[in-house]
Amino acid sequence: MNSSENFYSTLKPVDQFRGISDSGNFVRLPVDWQVAIVDVQNSTAAIHDGPYRQVNAVGAASITAVINAVKPLEIPYIFGGDGASFCIPESRQEEVRNALAATQLMAKKQFDLSLRAGIVPCSVLQQSGRRVLIGKFQVSKNYFQAAFAGEGLTHAEKLIKEDNHGIYSIDARHVDPKADFDGFECRWKDISTPRGEILTLLVEATSDSIEEISLIYREVLDEIQKHYGAIETHRPLQNQYLQLTTESSELKDEVKIVAGSRNLFGRLLYAWSLPWQVRLGRYLMKSGKQAFNTDWGAYKDALIANSDFRKFDDKLRMVISGHSLQREKLIDYLERQYRKGLLVYGHHVSAKALMTCVIFDYNKDHVHFIDGSEGGYTMAAKAMKKRLNRRENEKS
Repeated sequence: MNSSENFYSTLKPVDQFRGISDSGNFVRLPVDWQVAIVDVQNSTAAIHDGPYRQVNAVGAASITAVINAVKPLEIPYIFGGDGASFCIPESRQEEVRNALAATQLMAKKQFDLSLRAGIVPCSVLQQSGRRVLIGKFQVSKNYFQAAFAGEGLTHAEKLIKEDNHGIYSIDARHVDPKADFDGFECRWKDISTPRGEILTLLVEATSDSIEEISLIYREVLDEIQKHYGAIETHRPLQNQYLQLTTESSELKDEVKIVAGSRNLFGRLLYAWSLPWQVRLGRYLMKSGKQAFNTDWGAYKDALIANSDFRKFDDKLRMVISGHSLQREKLIDYLERQYRKGLLVYGHHVSAKALMTCVIFDYNKDHVHFIDGSEGGYTMAAKAMKKRLNRRENEKS
């Protein structure tokens, strides 16, 4: 790999999440890299129809497909609930284009979901005055999470959504759709919270000053800790509430994604064997045995450590466990800051959290994507958009 391809793998990480509020911890994406965006179209309507777990599954499946397509290259990406964003070197665009086209076909065939996908060169974003800035946060011993700033991802998404001439959009009819979904898993029940509710939160600073933006995010993080306590108390995953499922109705999404393109025998074999794999995993975790190069007694703790319940992509995204009084105090603070013109926010409250997983190695190479149930990030984004529109109307 050339030096540009090694850009992200050699990027120095920060070891505290608060580091994402410091612009000094971000670097420019190389000009020969590109931004890929995927999202489920009309995801709000899909929520009302019921299959929000499937929306999450398709978003995580796109990440699995892209990671498999560029291996062993390390790239920055982020899960957004109803989709995902990636940065890729230009040299890998064909493999990624093929993988996302195959994901589009899978989403339509298996779930009747339309997946929008496209790739925008970093040079185009720079010419428009937007930057793609990349940071890296060490979440745990083996999990490094990308952070994004500079409004480049947001503008790339806008270009793809408004692309009526097929300049950036991916069309499966014009490429060679090919994807490997091995590593995608969806084996955990919806996760209850001991504290009453799950808050899915989006916050975006709206100042023009880089220094003020950093200050706004630091204050928001301080307010969250003030009202919800330390991370150990408000993270949405707790060991005792993690339960594997053997119900075929709850495992069918994984079967459709991983084995959907196999022949009839292959699909039936995967569907038959999956509950037995889950039972084996449940036994290994309960007994605390060492097997398959993994300490299964410590696996749930490793899973919790490798979860992405907080992240940053031009906005702060968090899934928080708490009770209604804590939420009311935090929202009261955010509303005051919104009325001052410092930020815009959106939130959604649900009873449970959802978890979708990408696992290439149970010992160290696994990540677990968290969203709120009943709409999570999608409904929070809808609420944020309403506040943005309200502000624009007030200005006019």
